[in-house]
Amino acid sequence: MNKSHRAFTLIELLVVIGIIGTLAALAMPAYKMAVQSSKMTNAMSNARQIGFALRLFSNDNGGTYPVNTNSYGQTINTSNDAFRSLLPTYIDNETIFAVAGSKAGPSADNNIQDAAHILQPGENYWDFISGLNSSSNSNWPLIVDDDNGSGYYVTEPNTYGGMWGGTKAIVINTDGSGHISPLQGTGDQRFIPLYNDPTQNALSVSNYMGTGVQLLEPAGQ
Repeated sequence: MNKSHRAFTLIELLVVIGIIGTLAALAMPAYKMAVQSSKMTNAMSNARQIGFALRLFSNDNGGTYPVNTNSYGQTINTSNDAFRSLLPTYIDNETIFAVAGSKAGPSADNNIQDAAHILQPGENYWDFISGLNSSSNSNWPLIVDDDNGSGYYVTEPNTYGGMWGGTKAIVINTDGSGHISPLQGTGDQRFIPLYNDPTQNALSVSNYMGTGVQLLEPAGQ
């Protein structure tokens, strides 16, 4: 008996490849969104831990968050300087200050033996608003995603203020509560909306928080 062997034609192969390519193109945005959502969830968890440590610090320091000088006697000029007060007494893991893939703080070596090694440039991703205390308005932000240096966020990844593509920002309030805030604005002027006026930038802190309050960015930015 003769057996007939039939191979795929070139046209059939091209059709199959085209279908696979189309399916991959449709799936890629969903995959990227899932990866970003997972990273943001992990970052939010770490930010909450930092916020909790700040509350513990304030309990031991008359309700005040780190301001002017940190626990090592260093002048607080950056968010790294302020957060250094938390290590190792209130936090024993430096890596929670880093966010993989970020421009400001992609990784940390967890060397917290002395002030000279704690939270060096590139080891902290988060902004900190200095001059607040545990009794400040609970709607005010205390910790937020790294911005572009001017209190705004951008759409370009791998740049300062562009971690989440200008879509959302993680916010930890003065009372330790946290949420993911959809950003307002356009282009590279995206901003966290103020809780009682979404047309205003919540990081324009001098406009509503009073004197002595300052938005501090990570060291090296």
